[in-house]
Amino acid sequence: MVAGDDHTPVGITTLSIDPAVRTAEYVILLAPEARGKGFAAEATELTLRWAFEYTALRMVWLKVLEPNMAGVAAYQKAGFQAAGRLRQSGYWRGRPCDELLMDATADDFLSQRSS
Repeated sequence: MVAGDDHTPVGITTLSIDPAVRTAEYVILLAPEARGKGFAAEATELTLRWAFEYTALRMVWLKVLEPNMAGVAAYQKAGFQAAGRLRQSGYWRGRPCDELLMDATADDFLSQRSS
Protein backbone atom coordinates (compact mmCIF):
# COMPACT_ATOMS: atom_id res chain seq x y z
CA MET A 1 0.00 0.00 0.00
CA VAL A 2 1.11 3.55 -0.73
CA ALA A 3 0.15 6.12 1.91
CA GLY A 4 0.19 9.91 1.91
CA ASP A 5 1.55 12.20 4.63
CA ASP A 6 -1.60 11.72 6.70
CA HIS A 7 -1.32 7.90 6.28
CA THR A 8 -4.39 7.78 4.04
CA PRO A 9 -4.04 5.01 1.42
CA VAL A 10 -3.45 6.46 -2.05
CA GLY A 11 -2.43 3.37 -3.98
CA ILE A 12 -1.17 -0.19 -4.05
CA THR A 13 1.71 -2.11 -5.61
CA THR A 14 1.63 -5.78 -6.55
CA LEU A 15 4.07 -8.39 -7.79
CA SER A 16 2.72 -11.31 -9.77
CA ILE A 17 5.49 -13.79 -8.96
CA ASP A 18 6.49 -16.76 -11.11
CA PRO A 19 8.28 -18.91 -8.50
CA ALA A 20 9.60 -21.38 -11.09
CA VAL A 21 11.94 -18.75 -12.56
CA ARG A 22 12.02 -16.22 -9.66
CA THR A 23 10.67 -13.29 -11.70
CA ALA A 24 7.60 -11.08 -11.30
CA GLU A 25 5.42 -8.61 -13.14
CA TYR A 26 5.07 -5.28 -11.31
CA VAL A 27 1.84 -3.27 -11.22
CA ILE A 28 1.10 -0.04 -9.37
CA LEU A 29 -2.28 1.65 -9.00
CA LEU A 30 -2.21 5.22 -7.74
CA ALA A 31 -5.17 7.50 -7.04
CA PRO A 32 -5.36 10.42 -9.49
CA GLU A 33 -5.06 12.97 -6.68
CA ALA A 34 -1.80 11.34 -5.50
CA ARG A 35 -0.01 11.55 -8.84
CA GLY A 36 2.90 13.92 -9.34
CA LYS A 37 3.94 13.82 -5.67
CA GLY A 38 6.75 11.24 -5.85
CA PHE A 39 4.72 8.36 -4.42
CA ALA A 40 5.12 6.17 -7.53
CA ALA A 41 8.93 6.28 -7.57
CA GLU A 42 9.22 5.74 -3.81
CA ALA A 43 6.69 2.88 -3.73
CA THR A 44 8.31 1.27 -6.77
CA GLU A 45 11.80 1.41 -5.25
CA LEU A 46 10.53 -0.03 -1.95
CA THR A 47 8.73 -2.83 -3.79
CA LEU A 48 11.89 -3.65 -5.78
CA ARG A 49 13.96 -3.66 -2.59
CA TRP A 50 11.51 -6.14 -1.04
CA ALA A 51 11.47 -8.25 -4.22
CA PHE A 52 15.25 -8.55 -4.40
CA GLU A 53 16.37 -8.48 -0.76
CA TYR A 54 13.63 -10.50 0.93
CA THR A 55 12.01 -12.57 -1.81
CA ALA A 56 15.23 -13.29 -3.74
CA LEU A 57 13.67 -12.60 -7.13
CA ARG A 58 16.09 -12.35 -10.07
CA MET A 59 14.12 -9.91 -12.21
CA VAL A 60 10.98 -7.76 -12.11
CA TRP A 61 9.32 -6.40 -15.25
CA LEU A 62 6.46 -4.09 -16.16
CA LYS A 63 4.54 -2.63 -19.07
CA VAL A 64 3.79 1.09 -19.35
CA LEU A 65 2.05 3.06 -22.09
CA GLU A 66 4.63 5.06 -24.03
CA PRO A 67 2.88 8.45 -23.66
CA ASN A 68 2.91 8.06 -19.86
CA MET A 69 6.18 10.00 -19.51
CA ALA A 70 5.67 10.62 -15.78
CA GLY A 71 5.31 6.89 -15.18
CA VAL A 72 8.36 6.05 -17.28
CA ALA A 73 10.42 8.63 -15.36
CA ALA A 74 9.25 7.27 -11.99
CA TYR A 75 10.11 3.70 -12.99
CA GLN A 76 13.55 4.74 -14.22
CA LYS A 77 14.22 6.66 -11.01
CA ALA A 78 13.30 3.54 -9.03
CA GLY A 79 15.69 1.29 -11.00
CA PHE A 80 13.87 0.01 -14.09
CA GLN A 81 15.48 0.12 -17.55
CA ALA A 82 14.05 -0.07 -21.06
CA ALA A 83 13.71 -3.67 -22.26
CA GLY A 84 11.55 -3.48 -25.40
CA ARG A 85 8.20 -2.44 -26.81
CA LEU A 86 4.90 -3.91 -27.89
CA ARG A 87 3.83 -1.92 -30.92
CA GLN A 88 0.28 -0.53 -31.02
CA SER A 89 -0.76 -2.76 -28.09
CA GLY A 90 -2.30 -0.08 -25.89
CA TYR A 91 -4.57 2.94 -25.92
CA TRP A 92 -3.85 6.42 -24.57
CA ARG A 93 -6.73 8.86 -24.60
CA GLY A 94 -8.59 6.87 -27.22
CA ARG A 95 -5.67 6.46 -29.63
CA PRO A 96 -3.48 3.40 -30.20
CA CYS A 97 0.02 3.58 -28.73
CA ASP A 98 2.96 1.35 -27.94
CA GLU A 99 3.53 -0.28 -24.58
CA LEU A 100 7.07 -0.12 -23.28
CA LEU A 101 8.58 -3.09 -21.48
CA MET A 102 10.90 -2.26 -18.62
CA ASP A 103 12.86 -4.51 -16.30
CA ALA A 104 15.01 -4.41 -13.21
CA THR A 105 17.43 -7.17 -12.24
CA ALA A 106 18.56 -7.93 -8.72
CA ASP A 107 22.23 -7.54 -9.66
CA ASP A 108 21.74 -4.08 -11.19
CA PHE A 109 19.36 -2.81 -8.52
CA LEU A 110 21.37 -3.95 -5.51
CA SER A 111 24.70 -2.76 -6.92
CA GLN A 112 23.24 0.70 -7.70
CA ARG A 113 21.76 1.04 -4.22
CA SER A 114 24.91 -0.05 -2.39
CA SER A 115 27.25 2.48 -4.01
